[in-house]
Amino acid sequence: MSQERPHPRSAGRGEEVVPGRLGKDRFGYSMPIDGSYYQSPPFYYRDARSLSVLFETDTDAAADLLPEGLDLPLPAVATMFIGHYPFSTFGPYHEAILGISCLWQGQPALYMPQLATTTTPPLAAGREIWGYPKKIAHIDLLEQDEMLVGILERPKGTRLVTAMMRRERPTRQVPGIRVSISLRLIPNPEEGKPPSLAQLILTEMKEGVLHEAWEGPGYLSFDARSELDPWHRLPVRRVLRAYYVRADSTLPGGRVIKEY
Repeated sequence: MSQERPHPRSAGRGEEVVPGRLGKDRFGYSMPIDGSYYQSPPFYYRDARSLSVLFETDTDAAADLLPEGLDLPLPAVATMFIGHYPFSTFGPYHEAILGISCLWQGQPALYMPQLATTTTPPLAAGREIWGYPKKIAHIDLLEQDEMLVGILERPKGTRLVTAMMRRERPTRQVPGIRVSISLRLIPNPEEGKPPSLAQLILTEMKEGVLHEAWEGPGYLSFDARSELDPWHRLPVRRVLRAYYVRADSTLPGGRVIKEY
């Protein structure tokens, strides 16, 4: 049975109008609401490759970047992650993540103050669903002789990050980004008003398939001190270790753990 369409009515100024019919029950998952840019989670990754460098950093610098409600274990430890995803349900792309090891009510997690990606679908979904502060950048993960090299440039030609490692020993003890926390901030369209939304989002990666993992000595430098892209605000005090991982994984939706 077809839905009865409303008839034109007077707007009170002499013209006729027809009321809008697009209700919330017909909204798509993401904008534009009549043709979503991306689907709902989970998102799937296959044969993803990544380089992670763990390092001790400055306590005050890390605490200044950590939102209220999270605790910083000492010594302060951070992770620089460069990944290449040859297949994902976002399409293929590269990604760079800077994370701070933290605690949420005693639970270990990684808070992510900086992220970058190479394509727009994971950028849009990452910012809107989880609050990942992604920007478009040039990212690569390269093999050069015995070295694995990850680079982040923004804009291309301005090197922000160089990460390197030599793969020496296979391992199964991989400190992955299993529990992540991000701050989702939606600005208020009204001038001078506080944010429309400010939430801490906790996301726990689903169990995946670990194809291989290697550890070895690593190197990390934050090359350009850009105030537009301040990855350098977590200085490298001491590199702890580095890992290369090849794995399948699944990214689910997150949950709100704190409202500001």
